[in-house]
Amino acid sequence: MDFMEISKMRITVRQYSNKKVETEKVEKILEAGRWSPTAVNYQPQRIMVLSSNEDLAKVKQFCTFGYDKKYADLTKECADEKSNKNVYYYDAPLVFFVCYDKTACWQHPQNGKSSGEVDATIVTTHMMLEAASLGLGTVWISYFDTDKAVQLLNLPENYVPVCMLYVGYPADDFVPNPIMSGKRLPLSETVFYRSDE
Repeated sequence: MDFMEISKMRITVRQYSNKKVETEKVEKILEAGRWSPTAVNYQPQRIMVLSSNEDLAKVKQFCTFGYDKKYADLTKECADEKSNKNVYYYDAPLVFFVCYDKTACWQHPQNGKSSGEVDATIVTTHMMLEAASLGLGTVWISYFDTDKAVQLLNLPENYVPVCMLYVGYPADDFVPNPIMSGKRLPLSETVFYRSDE
């Protein structure tokens, strides 16, 4: 498959089967992250691989918030009306919890800004595309209670959470969300050529 095919086939999946992701596929996804570019090749990404029932229950805890109709209407899978909550955990069997080590990042020499968040984001993107190439579904999650996650996962003080990537086989009855899948703005709305010609 070429890169554009993989990019176009990648869709957000919020319904997963209970089939576990094979170890060799997990390792391929992690290897794709390992070969991602990072500033000055410092590689500050730190990835927690969460697949035990205990860890996934923790993910559910720090991804549960008060009910918000706006998000429930947009993504019905998050709505838990019985408990009046929105739960942004979709029973994925595998979660990559992506952080960066704030002591291992390149620092911009003029403004002092750390490269950690950008580096971790690039790594996650590569992992997401590799998962798609392996026939797996993913959803990128950045909406979670960071403080609760740090506490429940017992993260080192120097680890800064950035996002999570849920990974698994799509459920048999999964249907892509038409609002969020497949539609892209034309380049004329997002790209601006600046030339003398």
